[in-house]
Amino acid sequence: MNAIVPALSILLAVLSTSLPLGLPADATFILPFLIVTMVFVWRALRAELPAYAAMLFGLLADVTTGGPLGYWGLMALLAASAGGLARPLALQRNVYTLWLAWLPCVASLATFGWLLASLYFFRWIDHWPFIIAASASFALCPALLYGLRKLRSLGKLSRRVPDYGAPA
Repeated sequence: MNAIVPALSILLAVLSTSLPLGLPADATFILPFLIVTMVFVWRALRAELPAYAAMLFGLLADVTTGGPLGYWGLMALLAASAGGLARPLALQRNVYTLWLAWLPCVASLATFGWLLASLYFFRWIDHWPFIIAASASFALCPALLYGLRKLRSLGKLSRRVPDYGAPA
């Protein structure tokens, strides 16, 4: 159960990126950045989410959003690496330390994503969608952290200890 909760939550987030939500043009990257945030938080919380699974979820996000293949896979892989480095901060009960650790990560990811997208299209593309998505990702990180911690604790509570045939 512990291994399936992070995977299912990220899979639901990836599938939600393909829904026609009618977001404005400047907010097109908000949902994929939330996937990247979820990968960071799950890895920081020491969930059983390997880095290659994060990359595969990013590739699935590429397929569902119609973007260049490998773009969100690379972003999710970078977020998984940053989340692995932020694990000592997640051991504290204080949400704000992990939230503040996410600030330079999301700023770096947004800048790198903008540069990578500009390189892909061979022109400087508009930077506002990346700024808006990074800001929304940073603003929603405490709510995601609180929700994913609750999901993780529910997964731990539902784990059953085998009795190996002992009478009840």
